Amino acid sequence: MLEIMSVLFVENLKKSFADRTLFSDVSFEIRPGERVGLIGVNGSGKTTLMRILMGKEPYDGGIVGMRQGTKLSYVEQIPKLDGDVDLYTFTLEAFRPLLDLEAEETRILEKLECGEGDRDRLIKRQSVVVDTLSREGGATFRALTRSALIGLGFSEEDLRRPVTQFSGGQISKAMLARAILMKADLLLLDEPTNNLDVTAIRWLTEYLRQFKGAVLVVSHDRAFLDDTVTRMLELQHGRIRGTDGNYSRYMELKLDARELERKIYLRKQKEIRRIEGIIEQQKRWNQAHNYVTIASKQKQIDRIKEDMIEPERDEKSIAFRFPTPAPTGNEVIGLYDLGMRFPNRRLFMHLNTMIWAGQCVCLIGANGCGKTTLLRILTGSERQTEGTYKIGAGVRLGYFAQNTYELNDANTVIEELDAAFPLIERNTLRGYLGMFLFKYDDIDKRIGTLSGGEKTRIRLLKLVLSGANVLLLDEPTNHLDIASAEMLESALEKFTGTVLIVTHDRYLVRRLADRVILMTEDGFVEQSDENEDLFERIVERKPEKESAAKPADPDNLYFRRKEAKQLRAKAKQEIHRIERLIAENESAKREAERMLAEAQTGNDYRRMQQLYETVSSLEAEETALYEKLEEAENTLNGIETEDEA
Repeated sequence: MLEIMSVLFVENLKKSFADRTLFSDVSFEIRPGERVGLIGVNGSGKTTLMRILMGKEPYDGGIVGMRQGTKLSYVEQIPKLDGDVDLYTFTLEAFRPLLDLEAEETRILEKLECGEGDRDRLIKRQSVVVDTLSREGGATFRALTRSALIGLGFSEEDLRRPVTQFSGGQISKAMLARAILMKADLLLLDEPTNNLDVTAIRWLTEYLRQFKGAVLVVSHDRAFLDDTVTRMLELQHGRIRGTDGNYSRYMELKLDARELERKIYLRKQKEIRRIEGIIEQQKRWNQAHNYVTIASKQKQIDRIKEDMIEPERDEKSIAFRFPTPAPTGNEVIGLYDLGMRFPNRRLFMHLNTMIWAGQCVCLIGANGCGKTTLLRILTGSERQTEGTYKIGAGVRLGYFAQNTYELNDANTVIEELDAAFPLIERNTLRGYLGMFLFKYDDIDKRIGTLSGGEKTRIRLLKLVLSGANVLLLDEPTNHLDIASAEMLESALEKFTGTVLIVTHDRYLVRRLADRVILMTEDGFVEQSDENEDLFERIVERKPEKESAAKPADPDNLYFRRKEAKQLRAKAKQEIHRIERLIAENESAKREAERMLAEAQTGNDYRRMQQLYETVSSLEAEETALYEKLEEAENTLNGIETEDEA
């Protein structure tokens, strides 16, 4: 039995559905003050486990126990919202016991006024209710609720707006406020950073680091896990494993352990082959004592096989790449003083930038600043109120929306793909669906029954099949497990088209971004050498040192891969920068050559001399740029070759 002093303990937990066992023999504990991260691929059972802990889902075996008096608070990944409830009333549910006591006090007063019931008994109960309300904060809980919402950035006007009118990030903040106001001993958070902007993630990170209670958080946000948790658990192959430390520390130890398991397994295989060689040799000699040796050696093989454990493999994640896109012009998307106003407020103004072919641009900014609206303007779904934008020659846009509204819940998975791509044969679609982990009966599931992660995979597949050469992605890693998010990053890394990503995923930004742009209501602020601290200040956060954390081993496989990703991103950024300079140089040279031809026609010899020198200078610069490009490409090839090795 796990220690009863733990806030929560789970022992040999089992959960099955009709067709499969989701997990079994799951055992762990959470001690007071611990911040525990839980990871696992989509479908491994993380949300089901959280619902079991909350008592909202039955289980088939094992024990779930809590310290007596432990108060739980749960923030769901996908809340069920009542459209008639305003933000203030929604958040006030944190104090449901006090609200019930207030309602009871009102009923008692009504009965006393009407002369109903046993008067003495009602007066005694009234005294108990009033005392409890006074002791538990009945006079202050409404003010605390209002204060918490205002502190999270909501206005007084927002408090009376229906919750369904808010963005996903604002709803997430309201749910977090409600959970925090409950003053729980244990917070259960299911993907809390989905839809949160960078500022809100930082606020949550700081809150959790100061929270005195215990926390169990399901998350795919690797940077968030690095910044907050003190212990990691992974639900894999129906079982759970974990270690002290944050996400990076866990991955370091996991890869070390897997490498050791692999070496032991290979050594035992080699030993079995050696003994089998001896057996074959003894058989050839065909003497009585040789058969005694053969029997002895076979027993030795059997003992080795009994102790052999095949190294655990990662659970399957999506495996795909974007097809080679058709080329575009060098200028892909241009924004010229773009602005958007609504009758009661200005959303943004003075957006000016040019996105060049082959670039990956990451757009960050606060919830509600208009990032999604900007993408919708570029796709033609909305119309700006100020300024203009230009979509370049040969551009074919592919849009990945943050929500799943474009999917038809009544369709089956295969029907959804059939409707979108009627010219692709169904067997071909089945093959693609298999790559995205939809196999056998999965393709006949209704869209409305799928999880958030499954719907995200469907929309990614539709994006892959669209043949787009410019991708507009709105929070693409939301609802994806870590393995699938990394596969998406890998596919985008190899994509030769142009990408504009709205994201708060700091790992994705570090790996892919050629440019990072902060969007504000007054325009864009772009990260550069001069304001490098801009991204650090808004997006990055250096975690405080955990006392139990071990210094990173520079020779460790995980950290070598992580460093290689960063070097690869820098090399790609340098290549894109040089290619842009080459394109600008070519444009300037063409213009100078045109002007030189005009000067020749007009016999303007002085002008001809000046322009000739300009063309010569540009040609020399072009040669130097191509040399730098070759050097940068060699550097990138070297990094990729070393990484593959």
